[in-house]
Amino acid sequence: MAQDKVSQRYAKAIFDYLKDEAKARTLISELKEFAFILEGHKELTFVLTSHVYSEAERNLIVEDLVSRAKLSVEAKKVLLVLCVAKRLDHVASIAERLQLIVLESANVVSLNVETATNLEANEKKKIEEKFRTILGKKVEARYKVDPTLIGGIKATVGGRTYDGSLMGWLHSFEENLISG
Repeated sequence: MAQDKVSQRYAKAIFDYLKDEAKARTLISELKEFAFILEGHKELTFVLTSHVYSEAERNLIVEDLVSRAKLSVEAKKVLLVLCVAKRLDHVASIAERLQLIVLESANVVSLNVETATNLEANEKKKIEEKFRTILGKKVEARYKVDPTLIGGIKATVGGRTYDGSLMGWLHSFEENLISG
């Protein structure tokens, strides 16, 4: 919960700072790339968020990582601010929150779709069109394969889940049998 508030606050500040959707989208991918680097090196995350090392030492490490990853000037500025605030362990969640803010500002909703198997492009297009009609907004869909669904799809948007999977139907059937 606390991390959500921190991430939301920083994401909003970053969006207000950039004032440009294209720059924000680029920054999101760069922050995700930086978060991926940190995920692979837990010791590095400790060094960058610890009081053991001086602010100058931590900043030099961030600058070196930004240089090696060939990230933008905006990414460097944001990461240095997060480094000073010892919030680099929030980079992934800040990127996610920033992405939601960018979508919201463009009147687009994020749609997470889980399927039992990979979908063809035309199937994805049909799903996106259906949710565009249901929600009255553009959708930006992310797809994930989850074989435990057995068949069908499960879509989540704005905290609401539409479960059209065979596994969801089986769970519902079981609940109906138990409740009589």
